[in-house]
Amino acid sequence: MPVRRLGAWLRDAEHQMNFEMNEFARAYGLTGMQMSVIDFLSRRAAATFQVDVEREFHVQRSTASVLIKRMMARGLVTRVVAISDSRKRQLRLTSQGQKLVPIVTAYLEQQDAKMVAGLSAGEAVAFRLALRQVAQWGKVTEREDEENGN
Repeated sequence: MPVRRLGAWLRDAEHQMNFEMNEFARAYGLTGMQMSVIDFLSRRAAATFQVDVEREFHVQRSTASVLIKRMMARGLVTRVVAISDSRKRQLRLTSQGQKLVPIVTAYLEQQDAKMVAGLSAGEAVAFRLALRQVAQWGKVTEREDEENGN
């Protein structure tokens, strides 16, 4: 029997994580992606714009726009004119969105702990490092392209 490819393991792990996240989110009338956006917005110190959501979640503008519009319709986020540039709209969690932050944070922290539960402390550090490195594939090239004006 051939050795299973790492990409297959990553795909299966991501599928399981997304399935569990969507199941949990459903009880709050959310999707897993909406939970992720709530977490992202709650942890950002800087002003956050739609383009930041697009980059963080690797989605197209249209996908981010629909996601944000649905969250606005649910009263979870608002779009306000940015102080720095009146052409931009800053995203902010509403009070209703803020109420979900502790729930989302606790759930995501539990998921993180679950991922490393069977690992030693050193293995957990190595696992995080390996995931970070895999997630960075291609980003050096993208940064170099931006720096070179491409």
